Amino acid sequence: MVLDAEKQGRSKPGDILIEPTSGNTGIGLAMAAAARGYKMIITMPEKMSAEKENTLKALGAEIVRTPTELSCDHVDSLIGVAERLNKEIPNSHVLDQYGNPSNSIAHYEGTGKEIWEQCDHKLDAVVVGAGTGGTICGIGRWFKDVAPQVSIVGVDPDGSILAQPDTMNGPMKSYLVEGVGYDFIPRVLDRTVVDRWAKSNDTESFYWTRRLIKEEGLLCGGSSGSVFKAGLDIA
Repeated sequence: MVLDAEKQGRSKPGDILIEPTSGNTGIGLAMAAAARGYKMIITMPEKMSAEKENTLKALGAEIVRTPTELSCDHVDSLIGVAERLNKEIPNSHVLDQYGNPSNSIAHYEGTGKEIWEQCDHKLDAVVVGAGTGGTICGIGRWFKDVAPQVSIVGVDPDGSILAQPDTMNGPMKSYLVEGVGYDFIPRVLDRTVVDRWAKSNDTESFYWTRRLIKEEGLLCGGSSGSVFKAGLDIA
């Protein structure tokens, strides 16, 4: 996304990049910003882990925490604050993972093929957590083109509204798992790519996260537990 902005003449080294994020995309952008000479400002909800904040700070990013419970269209939400900073700060740019087509294109060009090859073409389903939708849509489109017999399964936490049909979603509420689910449908998320949805909850997600850490040595987060549990159910 940083390179795209440069190619289109919208940004140049020395400018300020701003991104609302749960942390993971922000870390990738902060790495690129550090390497290419940008200042990086990250707006991030309060519930996101201290490890992410510390990593971002080590990469030179400035962190602005926002209240977790605010809806996406609130002026003090992570998106609202990013938009306000963009208006206030000269030569600043919001890279916008929620609407930037490069989000899903990167996974179409890389992640889908990587999964297919590393599994020796022996796959019945690919289970992916849904946040902005970039990962699941990029992977899903690749499989639709190359191996359409593979089912694409999206995982969405209780309290989020991304799953379909809408009857799967209960009332919007806060949840502890990071990096998946939203209270709005991001523009990047094309839900027609997803063949079926699974809902997750905090209790099961963190249970399986802790088992993956203790029994498999995988230092993963709550959303990995969500996806693993859904994968077990699918299997």
